[in-house]
Amino acid sequence: MTTQRPFRWQPHDGKRHAVHHDTFPTQHTTTLCGEELTIPTTRATKQQWCWPTCTDCDTAWRLAEGIPLPLQQRRTPNGPGPVHMLAVLSHSTRG
Repeated sequence: MTTQRPFRWQPHDGKRHAVHHDTFPTQHTTTLCGEELTIPTTRATKQQWCWPTCTDCDTAWRLAEGIPLPLQQRRTPNGPGPVHMLAVLSHSTRG
C-alpha cells in the first residue's frame, strides 16, 4: 500500500512548482514558494516537465516531509550551513 504524498509538481511559468496533491483543473491555488496560479485543464507537455525545479518549492517540500536538503540548499542566514563548511574544510585540507 502506498501513501499519498501531500504535494505534487505542476509546471508553471518556466519551472516545476509544488502544489497540494488534491488540486484540480481550474482551481486557483498557491505553490509552496508562494506563486499564485490556476491549475490548467490541459496536461503539461513533455518539454514543460523538463523545466527546472523551483528551488524554493523543493526546499519547502523536503522540509515538510523530513527529506534531507541537497548540499547546495543547506544554507543559514549567516552563510553556508555547517555541512557545506565541513565539505569546504575537508577539500581545502587535502594534500
